[in-house]
Order: sequence, then structure tokens, then C-alpha cells
Amino acid sequence: MKPTVLLVDDERLVTEAMKRSLRREPYEVLTAGSGEQALDLMKQHEPDVIVADEKMPGMAGTELLAIVRREHPSTMRIILTGCGTLETAMRAINEGEIYRFFTKPYHEADLVQTIREALEHKRLTADAKNMLRIIGRGLDWNDCLSPLGE
Repeated sequence: MKPTVLLVDDERLVTEAMKRSLRREPYEVLTAGSGEQALDLMKQHEPDVIVADEKMPGMAGTELLAIVRREHPSTMRIILTGCGTLETAMRAINEGEIYRFFTKPYHEADLVQTIREALEHKRLTADAKNMLRIIGRGLDWNDCLSPLGE
């Protein structure tokens, strides 16, 4: 199954440019023009990675990513912003637990590589959790101080 990437920006040219950047990658790419539209899409699809702009009408990217963190914790979160202030970065990190923070203009190759790395991070995390579950089944829990991977 192809990994799914959701690109969110109120400027259609930006989402189209990001989508073109990913055309050679083996991903299903979805786009949304607002945080609300992104959340609606996420009811039907479970994206592996979401890339969201910070400044959007209605809902800021940090607000969107905080909701995604709560409702879809395994989705890797990346934020893009045209005004990379310390306050925006701290809010994105603290509320959205983002994977990476990009400022506009961004380098296309850097964004593509970061999405690859985010997908690999997600895969490795899932593999580690699965291994802990498998190992945990073979242990005598009475001899352990706490269960592994639970």
C-alpha cells in the first residue's frame, strides 16, 4: 500500500508546487486548502504525513497539527511558515509535536527528503512497537517490573 501524504495550504499554487515535487515519489498525495478541509479528508483517509502551512484563514497550521496529534497520533506532522518566529516554532513543537519546521521559501529537495525521513521514522517506530509486543508475549510478566510495549 502506498504511503499517503496530505498537503495543506490556502494558496493553491503552493500545494500544487509541493505536489509536483512529490510526483516521482511512490505516494498517494492529497491536498486541502484549509485546516477544516484537511480534517474532513482525514475522516476518510489516514495520511502517514501531513505538511501544513501556518498562516491560513480559519485555522492556523499549529492548531490543525495539534488536533492531528490528538486524533491521529501516528501521522507525522510537518509545518511550513512564511514567518518563522520563535513563538510559532514553540507553539508548533509544544502543541503539535511536529517532526520538522520549514520556513518559506523552502528547498524542494529538502522537503522531499524530510517526507522520506518522516515515513522511515514512522515505519521504524511501528516496527519497534511490534517487536516489543512480540517479545513481551514470550516473557514471564511475573518476573518483570513493568510490561514492555504496553
